[in-house]
Amino acid sequence: MRLSFIDEEIVALKEKGRYRFLRRLSTPQDARIVIEGEEVLNFSSNNYLGLANHPEVVAALADFAARYGVGAGASRLISGHMDVHAELEEAMARFKGAEACLTFSAGYMANLGILSTLGDSGATIFSDEWNHASIVDGCRLSRARVEVYRHADVTHLEELLRASSARRKIVVTDGVFSMDGDVAPLPDIVEVKDRHGAILVVDDAHATGVLPPGGRGSADAFGLSGRVEILMGTFSKALGTYGAYLCSTRRMVEFFINKCRPFIFNTGLPPAVAGATLASLGILAREPERLKALWDNERLFREEMGARGRRVESDTAIVPILVGSDGDTMAASRALFNRGVFVHGIRPPTVPEGTGRLRLTLMATHTAGMVRTAAERIDEVLRERGIGNDGTVAAKG
Repeated sequence: MRLSFIDEEIVALKEKGRYRFLRRLSTPQDARIVIEGEEVLNFSSNNYLGLANHPEVVAALADFAARYGVGAGASRLISGHMDVHAELEEAMARFKGAEACLTFSAGYMANLGILSTLGDSGATIFSDEWNHASIVDGCRLSRARVEVYRHADVTHLEELLRASSARRKIVVTDGVFSMDGDVAPLPDIVEVKDRHGAILVVDDAHATGVLPPGGRGSADAFGLSGRVEILMGTFSKALGTYGAYLCSTRRMVEFFINKCRPFIFNTGLPPAVAGATLASLGILAREPERLKALWDNERLFREEMGARGRRVESDTAIVPILVGSDGDTMAASRALFNRGVFVHGIRPPTVPEGTGRLRLTLMATHTAGMVRTAAERIDEVLRERGIGNDGTVAAKG
């Protein structure tokens, strides 16, 4: 069998500036990392609270591995449901203010499972146009009709809901959008979905452990706990471990245990990872200063960029810095790396055409000096490439 199409595809990706490759990392996900032998400041990690390499979390991983072994050994419905899984789900439900919780092996699997289980041929899913790829793919697997509403446009969402005759209506949105760092307008979305009898699913992967007042996610940030039918999120960002959760009513969790294929046919979360996540939750609850450090760094970065005449549109730990073309985006990322600052470039299809960007993420473990250095280096690189002070592409001189 000839595989020339593979070579053709790779050549085309390189020509477009969209070729992707793996970089070898030799250190934990900390504020300073070593990539391909080079030590750089890390502004491209979702380890928002610095828990991925926290000594207590690492010790918990080792302790639970010694007690339960490495793998769960089977799906949770056969013999893979261990004490630590139940303890983690109980703790997560309390943390999110929900009746019950169900854990998954990954955030991608959770979104595939939630939407493919809720959706069927008689349902319509209403999805924000900037939702994460896992939501998009979950919609595709669901067999439901899918209506995409303009980003954060609740008026458009209501128009689509009003025009729909579906017997089951499902609205799905990121809580914090992963490429822009903006927060979904949940108060308005909740009102609209209530008026039209819809189920609301909120993906809090980048909101859990990040948003005030206590890192409990976007619904809690708006005082809407109990008014969102399904709260989904991951353990792999601010909590520093791996896996995902669904928080809802006991009846909803019972439904997913019985109907959700990515849960039923998947081996349970490794028990050591579940135990490490319990440790992360404990640290988050008793060390609010970690959240404060993250928010202080967010504020400082905005101030530093503003002092250089550059507008920052995000109020969260994710800061998009628009560059424009794929080539300019990756050239800016390389120039920053050569100056000791790692900020990864993001290109289509992850973001729309012409909106290539540097996606900077802040962590509680960054020092003020690191944050100032990042702002200074970013401004230098953008000026060298003729990127305007308003954060958009400017004509090059």
